[in-house]
Amino acid sequence: MSKELPKVLFISCTESRLAPQRFVPDPEQIYEVRNIGNIVLPYNPRIVSGDIATIEYALTLPDLKDVVISGHSDCAVVAALLSQRSVSSSMRRWLFVGNSRAASREAVGARAGADLDAEACDRAARAHLLTQLANLAGYPGLESGRRGGDLRLRALFHSSETGATEIYSPRDNSFVPLNRQVPRAAR
Repeated sequence: MSKELPKVLFISCTESRLAPQRFVPDPEQIYEVRNIGNIVLPYNPRIVSGDIATIEYALTLPDLKDVVISGHSDCAVVAALLSQRSVSSSMRRWLFVGNSRAASREAVGARAGADLDAEACDRAARAHLLTQLANLAGYPGLESGRRGGDLRLRALFHSSETGATEIYSPRDNSFVPLNRQVPRAAR
């Protein structure tokens, strides 16, 4: 068996329509973390978490070049963040530790809790994704790799309806079509 040498840490939702392998030429290049809501717990070495340990380990891999967090439209987790619906106690705690409620609600304004159209839900899902990106930025090893130019931190948003993918451009402070080249300095 060959040595594990992934180039991409891909963090995504358990959404069955997402296929991280479509973004790399070889599926063996991906080290995956999947959970409901693509939630990245803020780094805390005192918390026992498989996700924290997996991310922390992946950041030590010598060939790692990209850390990608991926979200999607029509997200049930974001809908739960915005609604007043009752969810299980485990789900409520999971959503709380993801730190996304405020950002998601701010993205839709005073309409949180009301029936929201798909566009408003997608705005909230993008805000949720950026909150998780900020959580990820606090992991040790990530900043030094980015400073050295060896590691890129990216956020992707997938439309479940159209199949289109957008990438977050820090320079534009918005999501742009993945096929539009994001300048190296903005990565």
